[in-house]
Amino acid sequence: MERQYEEAVNEGIRIDSERVGLLSYRLLTMFLASKGLSKLRDGEYNSGADILSQHEQPEIEHGLIQIAILYRIADDNARAGRSFNGSWNPVVGRLYPDASKKQSEELNLREACNKIIHLTKLKYDMVEGEYSWQSYVRPTLYLYGSKGSQEWKAVLDVKEFCGALSRFET
Repeated sequence: MERQYEEAVNEGIRIDSERVGLLSYRLLTMFLASKGLSKLRDGEYNSGADILSQHEQPEIEHGLIQIAILYRIADDNARAGRSFNGSWNPVVGRLYPDASKKQSEELNLREACNKIIHLTKLKYDMVEGEYSWQSYVRPTLYLYGSKGSQEWKAVLDVKEFCGALSRFET
């Protein structure tokens, strides 16, 4: 026999906001550590920093998709009245619905997660160091994709994104 818990509350998949907060912390620290690690690289791939740097972008991307999916599930639950807390949707960047035009609008957290899930191209805000192996990433991401036949672009402020998620509760 199936045990009944709260009626109409916490139906669907439960999302642990602490887990989302931890993933956000890890994502932000990857960006903030990038510059320091770049200074430790010697370009010979024999230092720990050189070896670790190969994991930077794949880990950022895995973190982004995990966060986007978890937040979207939690937000869908909130919108459907299946959680105790309401929807949380602050601004975390800019959206260019038509990538060929300069006109932009606010990019809120939910739409940022949609764009992460559906992107077809991701660009990093890279800073070149004194040597080519000393480049590092800044906490801004450029997301590209299409909705129907319309190409879009989104500029994600990773600090705002992670900060918003750290205040998010399910």
